Amino acid sequence: MTRARVRCAACDRPLGKRGRPCARGCGARLCTARHIPPCNDVHGGQCPNLDIPEE
Repeated sequence: MTRARVRCAACDRPLGKRGRPCARGCGARLCTARHIPPCNDVHGGQCPNLDIPEE
């Protein structure tokens, strides 16, 4: 049985041993690749722990 590969939550690249957890604590793993826009910025708008202020 093979183990599922961990992939970036924003760009879907395989992470291997690299990657960092979401800063908001949702459990998503994000890559550290140098592309624009960075994955932590992209995931910031998609994160389930995002607190949007009510008007």
